[in-house]
Amino acid sequence: MTTIRTRTVAGVASALLLLSPALAGCGQVAEKAAETAMENALSGADVNIEDNGNVTITDDQGNQMAAGENVALPDNWPSEVPPFEGGTLTVVTVAPDGVWASWTSDTSPQEAADAYGATLEGAGYTLDTESKVDQAVFRSYKGNGYLINVSTADDSGGTVVLVTGGPDSSAGDSSAGASE
Repeated sequence: MTTIRTRTVAGVASALLLLSPALAGCGQVAEKAAETAMENALSGADVNIEDNGNVTITDDQGNQMAAGENVALPDNWPSEVPPFEGGTLTVVTVAPDGVWASWTSDTSPQEAADAYGATLEGAGYTLDTESKVDQAVFRSYKGNGYLINVSTADDSGGTVVLVTGGPDSSAGDSSAGASE
């Protein structure tokens, strides 16, 4: 259920991002109308459209989503998951079942993957899997009770760094794979 709600929030926020330049020119009346319409569509979620066009949505269950140009990590981003440093955060979602964030970076996909990998390993994570397709790099890390997936890919001269993560269901299960 949370995944469906998170997707709904992300979809509505994405649509609002497309409209935000137009709303910015219409002033606070249009901004407040858009916020109210989104809150009603999302069953009481708190919607905040900032002057710079960034959008933050928080629902009644504490799920939070922010999107725009250079948004901030929400206060409820888990401290066990270090953010990507050296890029610009454009979209972030925090829900009870995990996190999702996208940064843009001026480095290559390989450099971004290596830099974030070093950050994760410094925070106690270990590399679990890695693959490459052309210049794109895909890695998963385990540690601190989380499974973190990292994807880096070229995007018109820059790099998109996508980080998804959630509780590692295999963490602490020492009986996995054991036979009686």
